[in-house]
Amino acid sequence: MIRHGILLTLLQKEFTQIFRDIRMRVVLFVPPVAMLLVFGYAINTDLKNVRLAVWDEDRSAESRHLIEKFTGSGIFFVETYVQDEKTVNLLFDTGKIDMFLHIPPQFEQNLQNGKQVSLQILVDGTDSSRSSLVIAAMQGLFQEVMLPYHQKSIQKAFMIRQNGSIQALPSSIAIEERVFFNPGLSSRNFYLSGIFGLLISMITILLTAMSVVKERENNTLDQLIVSPLRPAELVVGKTLPYMIVGFVDTIMVSLLLIFWFHVPFSGSFLLLLLVSVEFLLTTTAIGLFISTISQNQQQAILTVVLFMLPALLFSGFAFPIESMPPVVQLLTYANPMRHFLDVVRGLFLKGAGIRILWPQILFLFVIGLSMFLVSGKRFAKHLE
Repeated sequence: MIRHGILLTLLQKEFTQIFRDIRMRVVLFVPPVAMLLVFGYAINTDLKNVRLAVWDEDRSAESRHLIEKFTGSGIFFVETYVQDEKTVNLLFDTGKIDMFLHIPPQFEQNLQNGKQVSLQILVDGTDSSRSSLVIAAMQGLFQEVMLPYHQKSIQKAFMIRQNGSIQALPSSIAIEERVFFNPGLSSRNFYLSGIFGLLISMITILLTAMSVVKERENNTLDQLIVSPLRPAELVVGKTLPYMIVGFVDTIMVSLLLIFWFHVPFSGSFLLLLLVSVEFLLTTTAIGLFISTISQNQQQAILTVVLFMLPALLFSGFAFPIESMPPVVQLLTYANPMRHFLDVVRGLFLKGAGIRILWPQILFLFVIGLSMFLVSGKRFAKHLE
């Protein structure tokens, strides 16, 4: 049993120790906000400012129309015009362009006559993700330019005779597109909702691990061991303060996402806070476990970094879990950050409720409770 009076005294001692140092106050609340602002403005995979080099040998109205389609899209801009291919290699090597477009002679004439049109496109593939987006955007623009001529060729090819008269088979196709959950296809909405879990976990894991190790280095942990505190009281007393601090950081970060970066929030804010408590239970338990295997603060920091890297990679933050090998996909179910990010993105972008998110919430609860029991038992044994 935990004696509430002694626990409150221990919590008061922990909070006094935390807030009496001005630098510690800064560490608790400034880094999450600062990192969110940095990530919020730095992380953006939306396609724009693609530098284009053009060699227009046709110099016709249609070739100019094609170039205007590129520049008017808001994605591409013409960095330079060239007169031969020799200059292109140098421009790519020096990183001055991202894409090269070569329009051959008789481009307009071949279009109007329904002949095959060949264009040369070179794309810098250093960043494969960006180059794939460039190619997709380029193909969309080409289809838009070619569509009127394509419709004419279809009408000529599918003339049919009906009731003694010649009629054209309708060839125009209307496509209605609709995007759910993120209509503007803003990458910031996706990544910032993922940054949420990263910031909260990093702060709570690091601070919990460091606080216990610091007690050991200052030889004050021995005083707690010989005190009349029970192991369960000491475990709760060392983790609960950082859960409270993490909870405050959670509210701060979520409000910044909603009101500063305008990430759409369509779900229940109360459910977000409840799930955050589950996640904080897990992260503080992980920090407590790291403190039992670290002899000093340097080891604790290194262990936190070694834990955070795979946890981030296998969470679906940047890389889709569906693209991973089946064995790795199974392993990701043991990663609490995966389930927390699913819940956060479901609440922010989809407006999902507990009826949809209950599997992730259940997984997170089981992982958090199990991790807390294991870490608490190991910590108590370590004290003995």
